[in-house]
Amino acid sequence: MIGSTVERPPRPGDLVALEREDCVDRLGAADFVRVAFTADDAPTVMPVNHLLHDGAIYFRTAPGSKLGTAAAGGLVAIEADDGDVRRRIGWSVVAHGRASIVTDDEVIETLHATPFEPWALPDDRSFWIRVDVHDISGREIIRPS
Repeated sequence: MIGSTVERPPRPGDLVALEREDCVDRLGAADFVRVAFTADDAPTVMPVNHLLHDGAIYFRTAPGSKLGTAAAGGLVAIEADDGDVRRRIGWSVVAHGRASIVTDDEVIETLHATPFEPWALPDDRSFWIRVDVHDISGREIIRPS
């Protein structure tokens, strides 16, 4: 049939879309993520360690930081990836959402009760940021083992 596309199985080296659940799992398992946001009218990316809780992404930051300022209702992108350069395989997941400062004492208490530990000194990271994810997608490069 003219103009139709035939679905073919993925080939080694193809980029393959990840299912939403797989994206969430990989994002949650990543040791750290990169947060992209706008600060001082310029795009900025910072790595943070994080946790997933109740469908949102959380991390801690310091008062007055660029990241904290951007989090006051700002739109952000969260990215995680992993790969093996030698085997030329890898994956990437990107989530978009709105960041906000966590002010609910009950939520803060719950987050402090998790095994999460900021990489920077805890005293320097005195408040939590929540990212409510609007969309998430990912892809991976596949190769036979």
